[in-house]
Amino acid sequence: MSWSVAADRSGRRSPEIRPAQGRPALRSIDTSGAVRQTCHRTLVGIQHPRTDETADGPAPRDAIESPNPMTDQTKRPETAAASGDLSLSRLLAFAAPALPIAAFQLPFVIIVPKYYADNVGLSLTLVGALIIAVRLIDAMLDPFIGYFSDHSRPKWGRRRTWFGIAAIPTTIGALMVFRPFPDVDPSNTLFWGGWFFVWSVMMSLGYTALSLSHQSWAAEISTSYYGRNRTFAAREVSVVMGTLVATGLPFVLSRVGLPGDEPVLIGLSLLVGIALPLLAFGTVRFVPEPRHTKHAPTPFMTGIRGMRDNAPFLRLLLAFALSNMANGVPAAILLYFVRDYIHGNEETQRFFLLLYFLAGVLSTPLWLWVSRKTSKHRAWSIAMIVASIAFVWTPFVGFDTLGPWSVWAFGVIMIFAGMAVGADLMLPPSMQSDVIDLDTARTGEQHTGFYFAIWALATKIALSIALGFGFVILGAVGFNKGAVSEPAAVVEQIQTVGPTDVSGIVPVEPGKKIVKKHHTTSETRPIRQSPLALWTLAILYAWVPVVLKLIAVTLVWNFPVGPAEQARLRAEIEANLADERRRNGNGNGAH
Repeated sequence: MSWSVAADRSGRRSPEIRPAQGRPALRSIDTSGAVRQTCHRTLVGIQHPRTDETADGPAPRDAIESPNPMTDQTKRPETAAASGDLSLSRLLAFAAPALPIAAFQLPFVIIVPKYYADNVGLSLTLVGALIIAVRLIDAMLDPFIGYFSDHSRPKWGRRRTWFGIAAIPTTIGALMVFRPFPDVDPSNTLFWGGWFFVWSVMMSLGYTALSLSHQSWAAEISTSYYGRNRTFAAREVSVVMGTLVATGLPFVLSRVGLPGDEPVLIGLSLLVGIALPLLAFGTVRFVPEPRHTKHAPTPFMTGIRGMRDNAPFLRLLLAFALSNMANGVPAAILLYFVRDYIHGNEETQRFFLLLYFLAGVLSTPLWLWVSRKTSKHRAWSIAMIVASIAFVWTPFVGFDTLGPWSVWAFGVIMIFAGMAVGADLMLPPSMQSDVIDLDTARTGEQHTGFYFAIWALATKIALSIALGFGFVILGAVGFNKGAVSEPAAVVEQIQTVGPTDVSGIVPVEPGKKIVKKHHTTSETRPIRQSPLALWTLAILYAWVPVVLKLIAVTLVWNFPVGPAEQARLRAEIEANLADERRRNGNGNGAH
């Protein structure tokens, strides 16, 4: 299959990519062996230095950095690779801010609501409603943030500028949410509700702009099929490490004598307040941004129609949404599964999360290797199949089946699921960058931010559906969220009774407290959950995600944009850019 865009389906060329006067129209990439060889050497991985002008004409756009006001590299081309791949030091500088960015997301949902309810005085219902309102505002503004970031033209580079500026409100908002310091009466619900809402909106919108600009920047730094894997792998490893920090910090602090939510929020405040600005500054300071050819802004609805006509993008978006739902359902009910199905406690849950995310980080080189041996879409499909094979056994590792071995059996499943999530985080956004090339080749303009904004919106919708679906089904079968597991050989019940004791046989004095002791087995057993509720919990946790994953596999197994197709797209993009530079009489682009 070829997505050649020398002309659109109606036979018309976009005015932005029309050949210069006297130059023949762009040749079909499939009919020229010389062009194919050049594409392969340039875009698939052979690295060789070059200057702005080569024997074939001006260097590709991505070789030219945008001006950096803090360095003397304004005119110097990126020579590390023909595809614009970053050196290791720059790659680390680029990926590092993702760690503090990711670190405050999980606590905002899990720890902050409880802290505001217990220490500030807001009700959990009010905090929950405010979080929903913040998320809705954030989701609705995603496409507009992406659109405006694409069409801004600051002299320092649009991704670099948006990233640097967005780090400021993100940091301030997070600090204010995590450390509510005003000496105001906790009963002043209006003040504290307003405080939480305003700073949460600032933090969330800043995070959205920060994340979108970072992902778009990653997609544009490298133009090669496999080079993008490397860039996104580095970024997603930092994301997972940030999540590990957020997961492990409560455990570490409790071990050094600082239990509770407040020390955790103080620690996260220090991490975000110090690390995020410094690391964001390092990214802006050291990482180049490719120049972008200047065109008239694309109308918002025209961009939406362009996405609608981008069939590979829609196919990938649906597969990614299904995969996210498959990941979201078990994540939402993990606490209940660990507590009621395998009889674990809070520390057991942290142990499982640690295994899960560590496996995700450590498996990244494996998926990079698999994607090179096959392709991104096949590697991602294999990862989803691995996760499905692991999860399909989950209902059979309950405590009633394996006893105390259930914890270890489930730990093995979490390792394989974590390995798959390493591919889930890295490969789909890298594939997204490739399908954006199709839009760029058609229009002559990069709408990377807009595409990633719609991607983020779909992710949020999928996770919301997953969260609601799991709890609605559990509620329908009578699952008791308040049920507890008690690891005790002897359970003592202190009861205040009336004229008779609980059995109604032995008379006692009214109001007298008695101690009833009853023996259980030496193992932990849950209470107050019906067999139907437990099996529903297991099926939701395991088999529903397997079905969703396998549907996603059918969508991406034979995905049309592979290494050869992406190389053809990049060749057409570069040829059209060369046309435009010749028309303009220079080799420089504009932001």
